[in-house]
Amino acid sequence: MNKKIFLGVCVLSLLLAGCRGYRTEKAPFHVNPNMDWQPKFKGQQLSLTPPENTVVFGNSSLDTDEQKREQYLKSNTAFYFGKTDKGEWVKKVPVKVDKEFVLRGQERFNIYCGACHDRAGTGQGPVVKRGFAPPPHLSDDRIVAYTDGELFNVISNGIRTMPGYRKQITESDRWAIVTYVRALQQSQRASVTDLSADQKKELK
Repeated sequence: MNKKIFLGVCVLSLLLAGCRGYRTEKAPFHVNPNMDWQPKFKGQQLSLTPPENTVVFGNSSLDTDEQKREQYLKSNTAFYFGKTDKGEWVKKVPVKVDKEFVLRGQERFNIYCGACHDRAGTGQGPVVKRGFAPPPHLSDDRIVAYTDGELFNVISNGIRTMPGYRKQITESDRWAIVTYVRALQQSQRASVTDLSADQKKELK
């Protein structure tokens, strides 16, 4: 066989070897990686913290808006993950809480949580009444004992039969829901001794 033809057949065979023509989970042969193909972390593994002053891939280095950059870097672990830099759950909501913030949490809770938990957090929502497993009452001692960071994590990533909502609900709204859950708990566990003198007079 002519050497040129033989060489051409070999080259063509190598090229065709990279074109499978069917779906596969295996990575294709990448002739010129240019750092596009990086080692990845599998499920249940934490990604590495970006080195200081680096810009995350896809975020323009000319973007000087710190708030936008923070959405990529997520260096504020308390706000984005409900944990301190040492990996401990934050005890209290790491943002300013006012009436508007709690009402926002009520609105988001009714939309995303009420179907299972019902609007009072008793765990008897319409989904449960159709035969699904009931979630716990949000005023149970076990739930009340959660730190705010733990509640945020449950909303974000789910727990047991409850799905996570980190893709549907922003971090700020998740914290707002946490504040509203605390308000629900307080309203259902409060006693007369928790009221001020003026509030007690109103009851009479």
